[in-house]
Amino acid sequence: MKPRMLWTALLLMTFVLGTFAQGERVTVKITDLKNVTTSLANATTSSSSSCNTSDFPVYQGSTLKEVNLAELTWISVRHDLKASDPNNYVSVELTFKDGKTAVYEMVKHIRFSGRNAEGNSVNIKVLDINTVEIVQKM
Repeated sequence: MKPRMLWTALLLMTFVLGTFAQGERVTVKITDLKNVTTSLANATTSSSSSCNTSDFPVYQGSTLKEVNLAELTWISVRHDLKASDPNNYVSVELTFKDGKTAVYEMVKHIRFSGRNAEGNSVNIKVLDINTVEIVQKM
């Protein structure tokens, strides 16, 4: 009976720790290149699964910065600025909660995903986005 209790306790601990390890969920408003605005609940990015500690990586030159959506208030995809490698990257201007703003580069095929107001799953490539407003932490 003790091994069964031990496995049950380990399973419960794994579940609890996994719940706390998940990042904060946010709701975002995305305005695309056609000026259509879509709200996404529980927004994540396609790189979230490959980044252990952040929602997506951005770069300034060769310097990597890991970014969480919950740290931001605004993302502007700067289609007017040429990225160092336009085949793979796009320039983005990030506005952090502390008011600081900086221009970075991110992989242009990263997707923002979430559920729209109708409950449908939506995926939008950063390449097709004008702005992302982080409106609510959940």
